[in-house]
Amino acid sequence: MRNKGFKGDERGVEGLPVRLIVVLVVGVISLSAMVAAVNSFKPQRTLTAAVTEVSSKDGNLLQVSNAGEGVVSKTWTCYVNVTDDRGDPVSGASVIVHGLGGAGSGVTNTRGVAYISKTNDIRLNANQNIGYMALEVNAPGFYQYKNENALAVVRVN
Repeated sequence: MRNKGFKGDERGVEGLPVRLIVVLVVGVISLSAMVAAVNSFKPQRTLTAAVTEVSSKDGNLLQVSNAGEGVVSKTWTCYVNVTDDRGDPVSGASVIVHGLGGAGSGVTNTRGVAYISKTNDIRLNANQNIGYMALEVNAPGFYQYKNENALAVVRVN
């Protein structure tokens, strides 16, 4: 038997093109799957939220009467406006306002506004003339928004 070498041996070339095509196809499929997975990860965006009306008054200030007369309990309602980093309203966001023993929650509508009406009484102690309530907002695809001083509660005469 004569040794023809690698170039002359036809057995070494028979399966090579088929194997290269199979490897190429598998590689392209794997690469496209990885690119699709990377493109599906969208970075989270930021939210901005503000209390725009409290107990039928504009702003984020809740006034409590009976200044200096001991413990005060008050039921309250509020509107919270939620927007994204571009200023567009965010619908379906979960909004919670809590603190001073009271709490309320709601979900934003298509205009990005949540009306919080079912609330617990808040309490200011006898020696407390001001207090703050926190605001927390959660929405899919966004970072959580939290403001510890979103709603101010102040005693007035």
